[in-house]
Amino acid sequence: MQIYSDKKAPFARWLCRIHLSSPSDMSDINRLRTQKVWRIMKLTGVLTFVPLLHLSASVYSQQVTLKGQRVKIKDALRTVTKQTGYGFLYNSKMLDVESSISVDLNNAPLSKAMEEILAAKGFNYRIEENTIVLLPKHERSIDTKETPIQRGIRGKVTDDKGKPLTGVSIVFSKDLSFTTDAKGEFKLPVSVDGKEATFSFVGYKKHVQVLTAKSGAYEIKLQSSHEQLSDVVVTGYFSRTKQSVTGSQVVVSGEDLRKVGSLNLMQALNAFDPSVRMAPNLEFGSDPNRVPEITIRGENGFDLRSSADDSRSNPNGPLYLLDGIEVSATRIYDLDMNRIESFVILRDASATSLYGSRGANGVILITTIPPKEGAVRVSFNTTANVSVPDLRDYNLMNAGEKLEYERLAGLYTSRTNSREEQILLDLKYSDRLAEVERGVDTYWLSKPLTTSVNQRYNAFVEGGDRSFRYGVNLNYDKDKGVMKESGRDRYGINVSFNYYPRKDFLIRNDVSVNNVKGFNSPYGTFDSYAKQNPIDRIYDRQTGDVIRFYEFNSTLNPMLDAFLPNKDFNRYTEIQDNFNMDWRINPNFRVTGRASLSKKLAKAEKYISPFSSKFDRETESDKKGSYEIYDQDDLNFDGTVTASYNKIFRDKITTNIGVGANAVTTSAVGEGYTATGFLSDNMNFIQYAQQFKENTSPKGYFDKSKMIGFFLNANVGYENRYFVDLSFRTDGSSRFGRESRFAPFWSAGVAWNADREKWWDSDATLKVRASVGSTGSVNFSADQALTKYGYDPLYEYNGYYGARLLGYGNPALKWQNTLQNNIGADLTMFKNLLVLNIDAYIKQTQNLLLPIDIAPSTGFLSYTENLGSMENRGMDMRLRFNVLRGKNPVNWNFTLGAATNKNKIKHLSNALEAMNEEAGKKDNVTGPKPLRTYQAGRSQSALMVVESLGIDPMTGNEIYRKLNGDLTFDYDPKDKIIVGDMNPTWMGTFQSNLLYKGFNLYFILAYEYGGKIYNSTLAQKVEGSNPLFNADRRVLYERWKNPGDIALYKRIDDTEPPYQTTRLVQRNDFLRLQTLTLTYDLPANVLTNLKLERARIMLTSNDLFRFSTVKMERGTIYPYAQTFSLALNLTF
Repeated sequence: MQIYSDKKAPFARWLCRIHLSSPSDMSDINRLRTQKVWRIMKLTGVLTFVPLLHLSASVYSQQVTLKGQRVKIKDALRTVTKQTGYGFLYNSKMLDVESSISVDLNNAPLSKAMEEILAAKGFNYRIEENTIVLLPKHERSIDTKETPIQRGIRGKVTDDKGKPLTGVSIVFSKDLSFTTDAKGEFKLPVSVDGKEATFSFVGYKKHVQVLTAKSGAYEIKLQSSHEQLSDVVVTGYFSRTKQSVTGSQVVVSGEDLRKVGSLNLMQALNAFDPSVRMAPNLEFGSDPNRVPEITIRGENGFDLRSSADDSRSNPNGPLYLLDGIEVSATRIYDLDMNRIESFVILRDASATSLYGSRGANGVILITTIPPKEGAVRVSFNTTANVSVPDLRDYNLMNAGEKLEYERLAGLYTSRTNSREEQILLDLKYSDRLAEVERGVDTYWLSKPLTTSVNQRYNAFVEGGDRSFRYGVNLNYDKDKGVMKESGRDRYGINVSFNYYPRKDFLIRNDVSVNNVKGFNSPYGTFDSYAKQNPIDRIYDRQTGDVIRFYEFNSTLNPMLDAFLPNKDFNRYTEIQDNFNMDWRINPNFRVTGRASLSKKLAKAEKYISPFSSKFDRETESDKKGSYEIYDQDDLNFDGTVTASYNKIFRDKITTNIGVGANAVTTSAVGEGYTATGFLSDNMNFIQYAQQFKENTSPKGYFDKSKMIGFFLNANVGYENRYFVDLSFRTDGSSRFGRESRFAPFWSAGVAWNADREKWWDSDATLKVRASVGSTGSVNFSADQALTKYGYDPLYEYNGYYGARLLGYGNPALKWQNTLQNNIGADLTMFKNLLVLNIDAYIKQTQNLLLPIDIAPSTGFLSYTENLGSMENRGMDMRLRFNVLRGKNPVNWNFTLGAATNKNKIKHLSNALEAMNEEAGKKDNVTGPKPLRTYQAGRSQSALMVVESLGIDPMTGNEIYRKLNGDLTFDYDPKDKIIVGDMNPTWMGTFQSNLLYKGFNLYFILAYEYGGKIYNSTLAQKVEGSNPLFNADRRVLYERWKNPGDIALYKRIDDTEPPYQTTRLVQRNDFLRLQTLTLTYDLPANVLTNLKLERARIMLTSNDLFRFSTVKMERGTIYPYAQTFSLALNLTF
């Protein structure tokens, strides 16, 4: 935008750009123009005022002096503006202002000057107040002498505190828009009289109002909001307008996030991006101490870990950045969602390449709410939620059914045909039958569970003026799990301030202290209760004491340990200080600096009483009871410096260039030990232990890594139509070998805003994007690149400890890198009635780190080498349909999200071939979960089992098909075939958002389709079940019993674990109501009476229902839960 102004002007001029899309948009100017012409008409108005000592427009000179050869029309119009004070309104697509004319005017009247300037271009003109409207000659011109000057529409736009807002967009249609000036004021032509205007500004709610010339000066107030943040995309290092972005990302406001009602951010991500998948956890369910794992656009590498609780150790986990600082997944899991202003999910190379070696798995940027200026403002949020155990997937037998299953399984039939033995078995059966007839039917599932009531509180105090702003945030979250005495307590404080020593220089500091403590239930694991016999009592019916031992199956009562003073907890305290500086040297040049220092002290303790059932068979007192303690101390530093330059050249070329450097240092020191030998629970302090655990000694851990990176980004656009974005970064890391310390990463992206083309004749908008680039991953241990030695106290000689080799390093180890290709489009149609965002991608990961077998004589079985490669292809899309909107009292929109991903292994190491051989051994082809087998050309999540033709009706045995097609009763693991993929073919969400006055009804349906799963319940509790323990009802009703039975499952007296075959593989499709939320915002008159700025009530439920094609137990170690919440948000 260019502003024409006189050098003597004491105040700034302003510019309005107008777009006309229909004949009615300027009906009072000319009603005879054709619809086809004016649909594509784009008018650019330049309105300047030359202030003199008088306020009347009549004091401007009506004479024009202009002489010259080859004078550009735009320069001629600028001269007229300076000499007369009139601005211009014209169609830039019809009038070429870059063309030249020859003029010779000396104190000529305005009318003559305009005729001479426009004569060669076939244009007429009309004067409307302070604006000269230029029209093609085939449109009827109106003589200004015959038409009196009409009064325009005036007004002012301010925020909710009365502060003028500069640059507010005032939109009447796609091609008709204005902006406010430096004082927040606007003046519109009479042509918009009676039309509906939409006022919008970044960070504020849209305001819609019909404007008329008879209403006088308007006072428009915009309410603060976070919904408009998507107009500006923050990449972490730099900010870009939405039009100029070439990458694939999803921007979500904090307001939208909190509608989901999830307990943490990680559980809500898939609601906004279908390419985000949270790994299903069928064992740990709703355990509040289990950090979820997520992936973005599939898995880029082999996950060969035994466990993963942190993004730095998960080779497929994304990078998390909180206010620009890298943090762990645990930190995000424990983050109070009321602090979040917005978050951005970066998915392709163009969006993530600036993070170089850390961006291959995607990046999630979280921005917290900064303090705002004004009087002291207090926001208070409180939530009460009820968590109810979700046992809908459990279908266990009752006491009578269990006894009948025992009989059919042959527990009461002598296998030796011994009469004496049969008599004893009959007596045992009679005793158990008598218990059933007495009504004994113990529901063991309820014993370790509870319905928990939890509270969450958050208070935020903010205030200050333009020079200094402050904010204090306090939060407390007590999350009790549904297993008794389990839970996770979180509380913290955050203090931040923004200081402007001058208007172009910002200093910000943010200090946070967070304390988290997680408790594991003393009742043990849930599966130990699920297998208990319903015929068994918990308490002795004569003494009332807890029964300790059950002779029937030689097991201990799992509730014994629940009454002992066992403890199992982990806690951490983290202190973090973030310091930021932002210097806007001039409107074009900006320098920023950021430094963060964090300290984390973590501790884990686990005490097991000497009277625990675990030590029932232990006779030595120094081995009874145990106490395990582990302490860890983390110290991290993260610093970044950036410089950016932006400039608009010739009103057409936009340029944004940014450079920067980033350094990260992490260190972790841990130590721990396990002691045994406690004589009493009253003396459960560590000093009363008699010894370290047998054959163990204190253990220690140390890890330190450093990384430094330098990066460059350039974004160039032409007329807001075409954009090119180039990024380059080079990273150096201590985690890789000395021969490959540094590696380059890059990206190139282009974008085309097709709706800005001159030939575009529609109210729709279309943006096409494409990018390619290389990113990396360093979520691995430094031991893989470095040969390390450590002193071992077990090897002592002559007063010195001996050193032993800890790891066989590879100094030539290279960076793992992923080449990403992405093409996407953003389309809106029918005036934003439909909004579509769609992307397709190919990700090729090279130099995958894999173990390589080596000679045992080295002392190690393998070392790490760059030998693997993998490919991911997929697509993700979001379609939004705004069904009802505008002036209707009801607003309704729904969104469909869908994603698909196909994974393929391109190359493997010999170590994975050895793992395949291990998976094929007899000992590994039974059980609840097939081991993964890896082979080039296949997906790493491919499910491979032997083909089954079902159960033979005559024998009740399973029939297998060999690879050559022969049928057999003999199982051979070499006959395995691919029967599907454990990842879904499609996954996503369906969302609906309905607003009526102050009410808002919102729900999310999540779905997965096309995946396969090996049903572990069928493998353990239907077939392979032990009749000594309880099992799924299908074991009684659907197993083969007699010759001729047509049954799904093998004979009921076969207790051997079943082989892994296609018979137990099922299609894993599901649909669940992830979130249902109802909110109500109190009306303004009620808020005034209550002296509140805002008040909102919110009711939320999670996982209200779930439909699945698989009947399988979920949450076997810790059950799932349904949550119901009531929240109150107040702002004073």
